[in-house]
Amino acid sequence: MSEEKQQKFTAKVRRGLVWVHRVAGAELARKKAEATGVRIEGFTAAELADVESALTWIEQNKESAEKSAD
Repeated sequence: MSEEKQQKFTAKVRRGLVWVHRVAGAELARKKAEATGVRIEGFTAAELADVESALTWIEQNKESAEKSAD
């Protein structure tokens, strides 16, 4: 893959991460709000930690919404 194609692909992935972060973050927030206790139904503690870590990684690696609108 040429350098230009690699950069275009990377830009597409980063723009896609904006959407993934928004949707997954909203869904996790909804599940946390619906939780009646400390546990979130459908998640083990390890799975929840993995999802939160993934959202943190995405936040750090996605293009900002303002930048992707250019």
